[in-house]
Amino acid sequence: MKATSAEKRVTTPKRANHASFKLSHLPLDLQVQARQLFFAYYIADFSRTWDFLYRHFDPKTAPEHLSLSIDAASLAFLSHHVTSPSAQELGRRKYVSALRKTNKVLQDPTTLQKTIALEASLLLDLFEKITDPRPTSVVSQRAHVDGALALVKLRGLHHFTDPGGVKALARLALNSVVISITNRESIPQDVVKIREHTANFTDISHPKWLLSGITLKVTDLLSEITTCALTAEERVRRCIVLEKQLEIIDNEAPPKWSYERIYITGYQEDRTLDGYYDIYASRMDTQMWNVLRFMRIVLCDEIIESCANADDKTSQRAMETAALVVREVCATVPQMTDCNGPAIHKLPTGSSAHLHTHTLSHFLDTYILLLGLYAAAWSRGCPERARVWIIGQLDRISEHFGVKEAATVATILKMQDRKARTGPWDVYRLIGSYAFAA
Repeated sequence: MKATSAEKRVTTPKRANHASFKLSHLPLDLQVQARQLFFAYYIADFSRTWDFLYRHFDPKTAPEHLSLSIDAASLAFLSHHVTSPSAQELGRRKYVSALRKTNKVLQDPTTLQKTIALEASLLLDLFEKITDPRPTSVVSQRAHVDGALALVKLRGLHHFTDPGGVKALARLALNSVVISITNRESIPQDVVKIREHTANFTDISHPKWLLSGITLKVTDLLSEITTCALTAEERVRRCIVLEKQLEIIDNEAPPKWSYERIYITGYQEDRTLDGYYDIYASRMDTQMWNVLRFMRIVLCDEIIESCANADDKTSQRAMETAALVVREVCATVPQMTDCNGPAIHKLPTGSSAHLHTHTLSHFLDTYILLLGLYAAAWSRGCPERARVWIIGQLDRISEHFGVKEAATVATILKMQDRKARTGPWDVYRLIGSYAFAA
């Protein structure tokens, strides 16, 4: 990590932009608007793990059931951001039609041998996650993911070797892991097999790959803790081991995956927590680092809770580690939110720091901060000063950027105390779950 001494030396980070769908204007047709918005902002800009859908952009050439699934997810995405009842209703109708068509084509054995069966299931699941962040049961939460895992098993992993198929598999594995960890369930063996298969097509030295491997271990550990399968001593020991592995990823990340720390003089506390902020190469890098920190915070909290004596050295070390990680999370905020400073380059051309609007891409930049900020303020190791600062940042993201979920998260933090706390995974589901994981 490279540090500079003054804010004036900040350089604008290069933002990767592989969008193939530039929007000079939006057509009047609601469905066309939604599809173009979905591809231009969700797939090409926000969550590029979905870029295996590019080949299905044209509804005239895509299979009907897949095209309907894209329509449903697109309308859900549009409705989420502009609060459109019309888009929501049309999306629901498209979803029902897509579900019927998909179930029908799956009766054809030849369809099972095509990746489009998996892609349709993933899109239907995405629609559910965007429109219904509070599923009534784990069964309903897993319905499409389990169906997709069954499709993969029927087809055979050895048939998924093309880039699109491998990315679809990786997306499915991520979705399944998130459901498991949010419900504190163990990882399905089918997901372990998918990871082993995709390792043949992936840069396994990338910090994100290493992080995902530890995430599987954390998920299984939380499952064992929930079922009371471990003693307090075993819980602490295993949490420490995994937290140290995450720290190693943090410390040993190569320069191209690292970030630049900027120290400023005469800073105002509402802009930065400690007089510095960090700049990352992309939104995805920022989110990856904050997921790593999120995991460290969760593990530190388990250590603190499992220690019988709060004054125990192990508990104190966990508190100190959590406090350090909290500051690192806070340092990711200004690059996205400070329109008078490091985020000014995100404003539309011709805007000023005092009078401006925000692009949807900038909106999504702030959205990915929410989970990390909540976990930081939720942590038992979070200093009170940092907690107050975080709530202030969430209020600003809500008011200045119009991110309604930020207001929800801030309200949860304001209403809870150190004993009665809403778990971070509950909040994760509430703000959209992996529907908004870059």
